Amino acid sequence: MGRIIGIDLGTTTSEIAYIKNGKPEIIVNDLGNRITPSVVGLTDDNEIIVGTLPKRQAVLKPERTVMEIKRLMGTNEKISIGDKVLSPQEISSMILKKLKKYAEDYLGESVTEAVITVPANFNDLQRQATKEAGELAGLKVDRIINEPTAAALAYGIDNLEGEEKVLVYDLGGGTFDVTVLELFDGVIDVKASRGNNKLGGKDFDERIEKYIIEDFEKKNGINLRNNKKTMARIKEAAERAKIELSSMDSTDIELPFVAIDENQNPLEISIRLTRSKFEELIMDLLEATDKEIQDALEAAKYSIDDIDVVLAVGGSSRVPCVRRLLNTKFNKKIKTDINPDEAIALGAAVQAGIKNDEISSEDSVLITDACRYTLGTNIVTDVGNGRLMSGVFDPIIMRDSKIPCTRKKVYYTASENQNKVVIDVYQGDGKLVIENTKIGEFLLEGIPEAPAREEAIEVSFTYNLNGILEVKAKILSNGKSISEIIDTQSINKEDVVCFEELNLDKWKECKLAPKVKSIINLCERKMETMNDTYREKVQELLNKLKKSVIENDDELVKKYDEELTDLIFDIT
Repeated sequence: MGRIIGIDLGTTTSEIAYIKNGKPEIIVNDLGNRITPSVVGLTDDNEIIVGTLPKRQAVLKPERTVMEIKRLMGTNEKISIGDKVLSPQEISSMILKKLKKYAEDYLGESVTEAVITVPANFNDLQRQATKEAGELAGLKVDRIINEPTAAALAYGIDNLEGEEKVLVYDLGGGTFDVTVLELFDGVIDVKASRGNNKLGGKDFDERIEKYIIEDFEKKNGINLRNNKKTMARIKEAAERAKIELSSMDSTDIELPFVAIDENQNPLEISIRLTRSKFEELIMDLLEATDKEIQDALEAAKYSIDDIDVVLAVGGSSRVPCVRRLLNTKFNKKIKTDINPDEAIALGAAVQAGIKNDEISSEDSVLITDACRYTLGTNIVTDVGNGRLMSGVFDPIIMRDSKIPCTRKKVYYTASENQNKVVIDVYQGDGKLVIENTKIGEFLLEGIPEAPAREEAIEVSFTYNLNGILEVKAKILSNGKSISEIIDTQSINKEDVVCFEELNLDKWKECKLAPKVKSIINLCERKMETMNDTYREKVQELLNKLKKSVIENDDELVKKYDEELTDLIFDIT
């Protein structure tokens, strides 16, 4: 059995950790760094690159670089990189595949499974998309853990004997979570979580970017927003300025040759940004995190005075005004002995260690988590005088319920001789379904024909530790039932075409190369005269064939050889 690792798949950076001698440790990447940028790029040779190198190239080649993909997880958006169009899961899988390789190189053994962290307020679609990204990367992902809970695990593993009420303030590159929990007798009891998936350090950066752009436009009358390369330079400069202002009172932003004036003279950006101005620019974002703190405390039925420890994690928690807010609000209860960048990955490793029995029984930790959103279904309700109203959201599992949990409700047919019903599944806190997020649906048939409201259907929701929902519907009169895992973002892995990190040209040096040399050479020659549609089909099969040759998979080589031969002769 291979090693299980913990992964913090972040918006801007990612980290990996494992258990060594009963304690979590960070795994360094190929450059010896403990942090890897969550950036995917494409070289001029169409080779996929991940981490520091594509982040460096982003300024010169923004169209061949993808950043902040985490914010698109669970959506149907497509991302263009080079001449390929990929899903967020595919892009994320490339990052995870690289992290897997770092871990294998570091540990000297195969890595087959991972515990991956997600923001506490990720919905079902986003959690499922994360799980699928891991599977595309060759990782078994049985366990998804909330990021604040992971941070608490990293802290709690060394504080098992205590009894403390803890608030985790997790401000990362792209997301914000606040979780209130209690530690006692080796138990981490999550009381409530709140947050915002669109609030993080990148939003701080964007405020600086906007300030730079507007200052330049005011001085020169030129809008820089449509210049991709210039915007990439401004983005990089804004991030650097934010970091510098964590230790300096002011910083100078200097970017030469960003545009030319009407006389063809080069123009530059030259602006001094003070810490006080920066704090002014982000004050509303800071206040938004404060509101989430208040909401989480109220949901947990705690006061500020009840909190014993504040864990400030996520790289953006280093911003001085963030620390000042927390110190003022909680009277200097912030724990400073935990690395904000590494805490979540370390906690994921602890969870992996518990799962793999690498954490001793003496250090065992029990986690109880809470449901982030209310889960329910679409119903028709009687509003009086025989009038029916559809589109009403009926909660089944309430927000902040302890998970794993199962909740059941019984509903009745709404019309005469109704023989089927669509079970719609929604996630949110609105009173109407249109105010919430639809995460799935399925059809239950076989209801005996009867007058309205006589046939009963029992609907059961089971929410597991990964935040994945199983829905069952049962006709009580005849026992017929149906069960569905909400998996609306599933990917057919056979149909996914990803960039490979390996160099496909290596096929020529491999044992099986002579068997397919002729067909590969023929295809590559014929492709020059093909239209785009055929060329893309042939290229896809060529890549699969070359990869199979490199991996010495005789069965797949034979399969793709036959498919490619049939295709090329059909075309010609």
